[in-house]
Amino acid sequence: MLEVRSLCAGYRGKRVLDGVNMTLRAGELCALLGENGSGKSTLLRALCGQMSARYERCTLCGRDLPGMPVRARAAQVAYLPQQTRLDPGMTALEAVLMGANARTPLLGGYAAAQREQARACLAAVGLAAAESRLTGTLSQGQQRLVALARALMQQPRLFLLDEPDGALDLARRGEALCALRAAMGTRCAALVALHDPQLALSRCDRVLALCGGRVAAELDMRAAEISEVTRVMRLLYGEVTVARVHGRFAVLA
Repeated sequence: MLEVRSLCAGYRGKRVLDGVNMTLRAGELCALLGENGSGKSTLLRALCGQMSARYERCTLCGRDLPGMPVRARAAQVAYLPQQTRLDPGMTALEAVLMGANARTPLLGGYAAAQREQARACLAAVGLAAAESRLTGTLSQGQQRLVALARALMQQPRLFLLDEPDGALDLARRGEALCALRAAMGTRCAALVALHDPQLALSRCDRVLALCGGRVAAELDMRAAEISEVTRVMRLLYGEVTVARVHGRFAVLA
């Protein structure tokens, strides 16, 4: 459903991405791993039209993705940047409801069904009890979860999430990806930039390794062998050791 061919992008004359090729299928939760500065955030921004890029092909369900009108793209793509600013005077419920803006008439209010859906999104990320709290009173981790709930509220075809686990404790990281997977169903796909390789290896269907401005390797976690995982982890992180613990891969420094 997402097809990218020869995508290049950068800043102030410096090329960061140099011919990215990748595909993403419906129902697939895909992790994007790479060192700091490897271009993970740049790739997500380029895909959703937040910065200029050159490419041979960059389509979502056959439509040019960066070139979509802003409102049309918001109905198709939920983009969560690393730094999310929430209006501190809004309640958590009001902030999540903003995810429905692309599907709501400009002069119309939110329907009762949309408010119930927003409550369900807050519950999915474990914040059902916080719906009436002002976002300015929430912790950084809680604000991050509100932003994720807002992305779920968009009901997009594609999630582009930049470190959605930022500021979350260990247990909440896994829960956040579980909430994302439940919201995706079989018609959506998600590309998620992560810093934690264990989370990527244990919770995602596929892992893309971004290195040298390109997708240098990928893993299908539904069939990956420990030798393959070790090769890709060493490509990214040097001489690490990969073990399998209780059926899941672990990366040891």
